[in-house]
Amino acid sequence: MYCHVCGTKSNPGDSTCRKCRTKLKDSSSTDEQIWAETAVGLESGSGKALDQLSRQQQSAPKQSNTAQGRAFSWIIPLLLAAVMGALLTYYYKQEIGINAEVKSLHQQAEQAALDGKYQEALQLLDSALVKRPNVDGLVKDRQITAKAFNLMNQLNEAATSLKTGKLAAGDKTLQAVAKVLKEREEPVFAKVRTTLNNNKVTLAVLKVKKEIDSLTTVQALAEKLDTVSKLKGKEAEAVQKQIIDKLAGFSYKQAEQQVKKKDFTAALQTVDQGLSYAPEDDKLTAYRERVLSEKKAFEKAEAERIQLAEQQAAEEDLKNRTAAVNIVDVEATLDMYGDLYISGSIVNNATRPISSVTVMLDIYSSDGAYLGQTYADVYSSWLDVGDQGFFETYYYGVYEEAEVSVVNATWYLE
Repeated sequence: MYCHVCGTKSNPGDSTCRKCRTKLKDSSSTDEQIWAETAVGLESGSGKALDQLSRQQQSAPKQSNTAQGRAFSWIIPLLLAAVMGALLTYYYKQEIGINAEVKSLHQQAEQAALDGKYQEALQLLDSALVKRPNVDGLVKDRQITAKAFNLMNQLNEAATSLKTGKLAAGDKTLQAVAKVLKEREEPVFAKVRTTLNNNKVTLAVLKVKKEIDSLTTVQALAEKLDTVSKLKGKEAEAVQKQIIDKLAGFSYKQAEQQVKKKDFTAALQTVDQGLSYAPEDDKLTAYRERVLSEKKAFEKAEAERIQLAEQQAAEEDLKNRTAAVNIVDVEATLDMYGDLYISGSIVNNATRPISSVTVMLDIYSSDGAYLGQTYADVYSSWLDVGDQGFFETYYYGVYEEAEVSVVNATWYLE
């Protein structure tokens, strides 16, 4: 152990410096280890200067015995002592500057590591070790930081695997990292733990997302919704929304079929069930109103159909019933979940207002293969002569660009 004031080396067990009587500090800390290295340098410099002074004093008796020679023999040691003092002072100040720089680098590295900036922390520690390579605190901190940096890189690789659909590989990496973290309690691993937890949530969400496409019942989707609702994060929220949208979509389609069969009571029950899972779904809410409107319109239409039939001209009736809907445009866009978003618009070419317009859409792959069929309802539900209406719907689980065409349309004449 070295005295932090004069640099004198003390024996083990000494509590005060034998030379200047200063209370000794424990050199186990990083700061005191830095000063210990400085003291070694100072002791080395002092030894060299004292050795030089000793040689000068040994050569002094060889001078003449004259008064001038005796005076000269004293001047040389004094000059050497002054030079030695100046050199030691310069060396001491230089070492103080290095110690302060090393301490600053160490503190910056600690903060960077706590912030999860492991690469930056390693660079700072390496700079400090260049100046003080034998400080245990710096060496140990670098080892710990390097371990955290390596784990973070593994998590980044796992995240890449998850994004590319390699769930098994990503899961294996996450388990390996979790196993290592169980044995680490240092604060520097906090960022790694946070990233690991986020990746675990992402993995759970992606597993559910992968299963969603194969689910075809409201009950199965409701079970998955319950699972995802317990997870946190943007990915969980996105999949939760997708499940809700699909639940609403199932209810919507089922209600459509029931409306086509004029079973308006069953259609209302189906819509209400969908709203119990997706109470904020505007489209389903609007469709409920539409079912009520169509129910009323149907009942009214049935009562008036016979009376109106004889009053309409055959040509006008044919046009209104077979060519009232003119398709303006149809677009299909593949979203980030592999689902096809379909939208388009129509114009009422009839001579009377129409309502409850539904278009039937066929979906084909880019190479012409038939993928399936879906329906879309036009809104507003009531269109005056010449009015333009719009429709939109989803076709789930496509995973590729596709082409959509309107193959049929149905509507009610007012």
